[in-house]
Amino acid sequence: MTDGLERRAWGVEALEASGDGPAIAALAAAFRDNPLNVAVVGGDPERRLDSNRAGMRQILPSTRRGGVALAARTPAGLGVLLAQRPGAYPLPPAPLGAQLRTSWAQGLRVALRWRRVFEHLDRIHPRDPHWYLATLGVDPAAQGHGAGSALLAALLRRADRDALPTYLETDRAENLPFYERAGFRTEQETAIFGARIWHMQRPVGRD
Repeated sequence: MTDGLERRAWGVEALEASGDGPAIAALAAAFRDNPLNVAVVGGDPERRLDSNRAGMRQILPSTRRGGVALAARTPAGLGVLLAQRPGAYPLPPAPLGAQLRTSWAQGLRVALRWRRVFEHLDRIHPRDPHWYLATLGVDPAAQGHGAGSALLAALLRRADRDALPTYLETDRAENLPFYERAGFRTEQETAIFGARIWHMQRPVGRD
């Protein structure tokens, strides 16, 4: 495979705050070209990276307060998973200072458009107890070598121990087979700003 990197089950570990810098960089790059990201932020790839970094700097501390942050480290780059425990959705708002810094970094127009996206997703989000896979991204240099699969498997083991379903959204059609192999099924398809979003759920105890 690329650069001799073999596909394998990478070790998964808790993402400590000291590792936020590399995690933010990996997630910013992983989502840079997603259709929803392009629709919200615009066509400039560097602006999308900057916007993503600002958003992730706010999201990571919030996730730790009510969720799980996991990392899979490979020689080519990092994979990161952010999830919310049953009953933790929606997470409490970030401190006002963090919100203002994010809005300043992203620009008011982009920040308001992201707010509309989150409101759209919230209207559809299930209210029954579940694990919420909020974010799963792998540094583009490390994609295709098993880091994402290892992270997803680690989360699903927790969901199975709790005997609860797992819910996610994705805006990339090419992600559907990946999640379907893990037992997810599309429950609804919506769109915002012209970007399609698939709302998927994995039932309890699905192998």
